[in-house]
Amino acid sequence: GVLPGFTTISTIVLENHDYAEVVGDTTDAPYLNSLIANYGLATNYMDSGTHPSLPNYLDMMSGATQYAGFVDLEPQTTGFFPSSADNVGNQMQVAGIKWRAYAEGMASACALTDNAATNYGPKHEPFLYFTNIQSGPCADTNVDYSNFASDLTANYRFMYIAPNLVDDGHNPVDAFGTATDPVGSLTTSDSWCKTEVGKIMASDSYKNGGVIFITWDEAEGRNGDSKDQVPMIIVSPKIKSAGFKSATAYSHMSYLATVEDILGLTRLATVASEPNMLEFFK
Repeated sequence: GVLPGFTTISTIVLENHDYAEVVGDTTDAPYLNSLIANYGLATNYMDSGTHPSLPNYLDMMSGATQYAGFVDLEPQTTGFFPSSADNVGNQMQVAGIKWRAYAEGMASACALTDNAATNYGPKHEPFLYFTNIQSGPCADTNVDYSNFASDLTANYRFMYIAPNLVDDGHNPVDAFGTATDPVGSLTTSDSWCKTEVGKIMASDSYKNGGVIFITWDEAEGRNGDSKDQVPMIIVSPKIKSAGFKSATAYSHMSYLATVEDILGLTRLATVASEPNMLEFFK
């Protein structure tokens, strides 16, 4: 069963910003910094160490990058994907835990290809990259974000959210996939979060023991920043104290371990010894 006191886990992954670009920038990210001030922040949280985006997303959901990176691939790339690796999506399917992944701009459920018209990229929806998700009830568990608001009353235990390529702070980018307007894209993400996180926080499932994880897929290493340190913001009525911070060394694998522990799942072997982030909660 789910750890006592917890109801639902919501996760929002944003794109391509360094820890130092977000934390403390109350001009460009006032809402996100208000969450940091009132809830929790992991101050020593790292991405997978592999770039670009896709390996970081796969690491979050399976505890391994599944390939060496270099470029982002689509979920049906011969020789690479889909991957037969186990992942928390499949763990939830097997355990009968109600879950969904929501991608803004996905349009048709379980869409496996880019859609430039809607700024949708499957590379930010990691569950689509696994065989046992594609061959499972994919069109029920991987849906367009337009379903999210009504699903807030449907008692899903795990809700993963991928904003579109504009709202997540990814675009605009250059030919190498590097954000060319980090300030503007952060402002866009902050505004999006203010609207959408507010909806989650207004829901009964959140108020009764929900937790929202907000993080970034990877850092960019601009201005001499670490290319792997990203913010991990933890929002919950169960937060230990307002503005709680921890400098424990956490990573995307710690996130996965935390989700599995909250949901009462046996940890994947890839994260068996990772520290969870339960110190953030009372």
